[in-house]
Amino acid sequence: MFPATTDYKFASSTHTAQPPSGSSALITAAVSQSFKAHITSLSEEIRSKTIQETLMFIHDQFPNELPKFQETLDKRRITLAENSSETGAVSIRPLEKLVADHNCPELITDLNSMVKEFNTHLKHFINYSEDSEISSYLREHSSRRFSKQLEDFGKDIHKRTNQNCEAGHADSKVVVETQRKLVAWHNSVKILIHGLLDPLFNNPEGPDHNSREKDKALATLHDIQSLKQDVGKNDYFKIDGILRYLTTKVPRENICSRLSDLILTDFIGSGNLKVFQKTLQRLFDYYHFIPFEGPLGEITDELCESIQIYAAMKKPTGFDY
Repeated sequence: MFPATTDYKFASSTHTAQPPSGSSALITAAVSQSFKAHITSLSEEIRSKTIQETLMFIHDQFPNELPKFQETLDKRRITLAENSSETGAVSIRPLEKLVADHNCPELITDLNSMVKEFNTHLKHFINYSEDSEISSYLREHSSRRFSKQLEDFGKDIHKRTNQNCEAGHADSKVVVETQRKLVAWHNSVKILIHGLLDPLFNNPEGPDHNSREKDKALATLHDIQSLKQDVGKNDYFKIDGILRYLTTKVPRENICSRLSDLILTDFIGSGNLKVFQKTLQRLFDYYHFIPFEGPLGEITDELCESIQIYAAMKKPTGFDY
């Protein structure tokens, strides 16, 4: 298989050999299979570069083909899947469908950024709190710093600001960048929540209706609601209360806004680290989202208790955070 960067040029000839009509399909299949095998065998970095260069070659040399491909893809989404009562959209990854439906190409980048920063704080806390080779003074103060960042992580996303942004002496560039990230993360969580309602609003007779996705979305929302019940709020049924509006004439935008505000307030920004982490993980699981640099860090009961102990410590003199 030739690399995608090869500049193919075919010499003109007064006599061009044409394959027999019966062999055309065989040649097409052989070339297709060869290209697939070659692409699959490449490392991730080289594979990505090769695919991008191939697409650029097609775009430059055969500009009509990409629109045709998009048209075919769109038709696939609204045709019935083989041997199934569900639509062709079933075969499309939920997160990719969410990005397309809500026109949010930055969503995946922002989600990865959020997970990376959370995991970095968690890693630093674990490293400092378990490092017996450093002084107890440094271990306690560093552990307290990262424990507070972890406990406040969800609250900061909810508020779209944090203490460093509100401090009068904070560097202006840092403040701007921090607020930019928090706003992006806040909006990303809202989109994930709004996407849970998409299958619940779909017309049962329409091409996008998918009863399996509707059941899955409802199960995810009930699972999130149960996280409050798991921490002693046995009478917590606020999500059920919002879902009842689905049978009324309340505008879709109002229901989406109420649900996202509720989950951002009571779950993401609740101050309970386990509820925050588990809520985010439930959303990731629903969309089959796997972060680029590894999964969202898990918070065990033991780890959560350790974080709470350090976060409750009094701020030491001389440490400005």
